[in-house]
Amino acid sequence: MSDLLIALRTFVRLCEKPNFSRVAGEMHASHTTIARRLDQVESHFGAILFHRTTRRLIATPEADRLLVHARAMLDALDGAEQEFGPVRDQPGGLVRIGFTTALGLYYVERLGDLTARYPALQLDCAMTDWQRDVVEDRLDLALRVGPVGDDSLVVHPLGALPRLLVAHPAYLAGHGMPSSAEDLPGHQCIAYAYGDVPARWTIDGRERVVGGTFRSDSSEAVHRAAISGLGIALLPAIRVQGDIAAGRLVPVLPESHIAPLDIWAVHPSHKRLPPRARVVLDFLKENFPGERP
Repeated sequence: MSDLLIALRTFVRLCEKPNFSRVAGEMHASHTTIARRLDQVESHFGAILFHRTTRRLIATPEADRLLVHARAMLDALDGAEQEFGPVRDQPGGLVRIGFTTALGLYYVERLGDLTARYPALQLDCAMTDWQRDVVEDRLDLALRVGPVGDDSLVVHPLGALPRLLVAHPAYLAGHGMPSSAEDLPGHQCIAYAYGDVPARWTIDGRERVVGGTFRSDSSEAVHRAAISGLGIALLPAIRVQGDIAAGRLVPVLPESHIAPLDIWAVHPSHKRLPPRARVVLDFLKENFPGERP
């Protein structure tokens, strides 16, 4: 690949993540090399692309204009390599996927089928409960929960993921089984929430504020707290079905209606989805554990 193309890829990453050190770490290059590549792009196009201070890079209007052309050119090159390269009939290469924890653990257990079908694939799973920035974190695909109001993303509906109220048998033995959703505020409810925002559960069409002695912004921590007997938790069905079958958890208010979570796969709208990511998207759709659209 020519020096200019490498320099343009570096320029695009600096626009997406304006930090020399972070881009240098990503590209396995020195800080000096990244700065030299940026100088090369500025010299080639005769424009100042960033204002540089001791702490940050600030893109200029010229950088914003060049970014559109650079992305289009690099995407076209990637597409041509996929179409005419030796793996055009067997997609391969690195695919970075942003997963939520519960769904990520579910899919990871099934990735063997995908890699057996496409042995040239490499999969990098970024698994968190908070939403990663698809562009900044260089994700080819990411999962989103609920409505996606971002015009910079292409959205693919995966389906609706059922949820269940569950608790450990020992907790229910000591505190009693709720007879209706009206009883929940009087119970220890394990809140999946961030900061000081009250946790709200919508059950049977009515929203209720719930709380207890334990809360977390990690669904896996909520799951383990429920198994430890700390209270009642609201979790995706795929995460607790095995625990219910083994007797570690018991369904609470199984006749109540709890709205499922709408799950979407997204990718940046400014670049075409390459074949290697397309087969992963198809795999996510085919193996979705809830109700498909």
